[in-house]
Amino acid sequence: SVGFAVGDVAGHGFGPALLMASTHTLMRGLVEAHADVALILTLANSALAKDIEEHRFVTVLLACLDPRSGSLVYANAGHRTGYVLDRSGDVKESLTSTGLPLGVLPDTRLSVGGPVRLKNGDLVVLVTDGILEARAPTGELFGAERLLDVVRANRRKTADVLVKTLIGSAREFSTRDTPADDITAVVIKMTSSPRRRPRPRARKSQK
Repeated sequence: SVGFAVGDVAGHGFGPALLMASTHTLMRGLVEAHADVALILTLANSALAKDIEEHRFVTVLLACLDPRSGSLVYANAGHRTGYVLDRSGDVKESLTSTGLPLGVLPDTRLSVGGPVRLKNGDLVVLVTDGILEARAPTGELFGAERLLDVVRANRRKTADVLVKTLIGSAREFSTRDTPADDITAVVIKMTSSPRRRPRPRARKSQK
């Protein structure tokens, strides 16, 4: 299986950057010992909530994909909704929040979302606020609909090109040389059909 995540910390500056680095290290250790995405975020929350500063929290969307079956499961700790689009550009699944952000309450338990069955040409798109809240000079936000429009218009391109296009579109929209917030995008594209597991065949006993 393949795991991937996107996260964001409330606030800006050295403190939040240090908190994100700590969260990154913590989760890397947890994924070595556990496969359940909800359990990983639940344990990460328990550890972070003991030491995190007041008014600080971390949002994380953690997903796990089995490339052989195309099965995707996820846990979303208060992060922005992720999207799964089919090859025609329609949204087939929204990866909404399944629990509170990390560090808010020590006893928070995350739940699992999915499974979502990915097929050839499907796209998984995860972003941070820096894209959705990119602001034009008029005050208009980039927003989720514009995000999806960019993905649909470029859905036949590679995942790498699509990430660059999303980030470029947000920066062009805001007309700022330096983004007001961190800009992160994760795109996963299925480029072949998942393999079906062979069905067990009944064997006749011979006497």
